Parts: sequence; structure tokens; C-alpha cells
Amino acid sequence: MDIVYIVFQIIVSLFIFGIIFIMGYALKDSITHKMNFFLNPLEYLPEEEIKSLKQVYYLILILILFVSIVNFFFDNDIIMHNSPEFYVFNSVIDIIFSLYIGISIYDGSKKSKILIVFLIPLASIAFLLFGESVIEYWDFIRIPALLYLMKMFYDKFRTFTTTHNLEKSIFLLFAIIFITFIITLFVENEDPLNALVMVSNAFTSNGYSITGESVVGKIISIFLVWSGYIISGAATATLSAAILITHFNRKLSRYDEKFESLENLIKELKDD
Repeated sequence: MDIVYIVFQIIVSLFIFGIIFIMGYALKDSITHKMNFFLNPLEYLPEEEIKSLKQVYYLILILILFVSIVNFFFDNDIIMHNSPEFYVFNSVIDIIFSLYIGISIYDGSKKSKILIVFLIPLASIAFLLFGESVIEYWDFIRIPALLYLMKMFYDKFRTFTTTHNLEKSIFLLFAIIFITFIITLFVENEDPLNALVMVSNAFTSNGYSITGESVVGKIISIFLVWSGYIISGAATATLSAAILITHFNRKLSRYDEKFESLENLIKELKDD
């Protein structure tokens, strides 16, 4: 391939990522403010549930980073047999995830700037714009940064869990999902998306089938499965709390009546 053409691909890919990153970072606060209700879980979930979801958030980021690394080594040949639609979807997700991580970790420091440079998904951008390209070997350089981010998010998970006196049982549950996801990936000879759908359905007691024919359909299936699982857990916790609060309020009301009667009796005895 002509070296000039390769350099052209790199420059265009860097320019596009840079523009999108600058726009995303500039709009971050504005979007957060305007969509405060949807982006602030305190508006519709109990505080304890939010703490658990925060733990899961860090673990999901670690999982996605791991899948990104594995995805490169297998290069979609050994365990993946997908249509062009999947490769396009995979590239789009890689770009979105890289932008999200970059915007979330950027604090103006030299360290964050270096990490963002290594996070740039040149191969995915070049694939969407130009098709096959030798830029895909840039992912070899990205791997150390992805491994470092995995450690960074795990440290954040551990610190958050310790600071809020939370149990690490969520880590065990996530480990079960992670291990079964990897096993399903190989044993069932499925791509990561199908394996994730199967594990999600099995874990939430919805069966072990692949729901959805298209990539978008499968993503919607995963979203509905886990949204239902989270909301049902939150609803159960809220209902339990409401029942307990009602029960104890009744008891407190009775105790108030008894204390009031006792005070009246003491006053009568004093008057006598």
C-alpha cells in the first residue's frame, strides 16, 4: 500500500477523532445539565441501588476493555463469523467507547493526554472511511493503554467499595457472568455479541437463546433484559422499604401514644 495513502488515512482519522473529542468534551457539561433527570439516577433509583450500580459500572468498563483486547488478537476469524454489518457495528462501538473513556478521564494532565493519544481508534475510523488498512496494527500500541485502564478502573472499584463499606459479592456475580461469557464464546462458537445475549438471557432466567436477528435487535434485547433486571431489583427494594417504614411508623405511633399517656399520668400524680 502506498505510504502516502497510509499517512493520509492516519491524518484524516486523527483529525476526525480530534474534532469529535473536542465537541464531546465541550458539550459534556451542557448535556449533563439538560438531561439531569435521566443522567441522575437519584431521581428514580434508591441510593443503595445506585451504589451497587456504580460498582457494576467500573466492572463493565473493565469487561469492555478486556473484550477490546481479545477482539484484536482473534481478529474476528477464530471465534467470529459475522456479516459486514457486525464489523461496522464493532468499529462504531470502538469509536464511541474510546471517546467516552477519553472524555471521562481527561483532566488536563499530561498523563490523561498520553492515555487519550493511545486510545485513539485509528483502525476503526480508517475501516469506516477507507475499508481495509494497515492502520489496524495501531491496536498493538493501544493494548498497553487498555491494560493500564483496566487496572485503573479496578482500583477505582476497590476504593469505591471500601469507602462506602459495600460488600464485594457484586464482584463474585460479575466474575460468574464474565467467566460464563468467555466459555460461551468458545464452546458455542459464537461472536461476543451473541455470547453476551445468551449469557444475559440465562442469568436473568429468560432462557439461553439468541434474541434478535440484527445487531441492533440484539443490542435492544440486552438493554431490555438488564434494564428489567435492574428496575425489578430496585422496585423490590423500594417495596420492601415502604412496607418496613409503614410497619415501624405504626409502632412508633403506638409508642408516642403510650409516652403521651405516661406523661399525663405523671402530671396528674404531681398535681395530687
